[in-house]
Amino acid sequence: MLNKKTRAVMKVIYNKAIETEGTCLINDIDILEGIPYKIEFLRSELGPALKALANEGFFEMIETNKDNETYYCITLQQAGYDFSRQIASEKRAFKMKIALTIMGVILSFILSRILSAIAS
Repeated sequence: MLNKKTRAVMKVIYNKAIETEGTCLINDIDILEGIPYKIEFLRSELGPALKALANEGFFEMIETNKDNETYYCITLQQAGYDFSRQIASEKRAFKMKIALTIMGVILSFILSRILSAIAS
């Protein structure tokens, strides 16, 4: 299960890599620019987040330095390709929980009206 920060990093990498058939060359600045501003993400957190995603099997990563900039050559693995499906299933589950909650509220309202009508 990914936390909010690693999910944001993976979204940026997935969107970039899927454009070029699963492989991309990306640097720190490109990744940080793609992360929404509402997520507080420091540049020092980027390396550990990328290594964690690579260790979990989302992608293979080769890190290089050129002109004091770090570049990552990233190739998506099967879990990386399945990332969009994972996000979609999490959204579906969340919508289902909301729908069940609303149905429970409506059902309890109807039952309370029926019971109050019977009692009076």
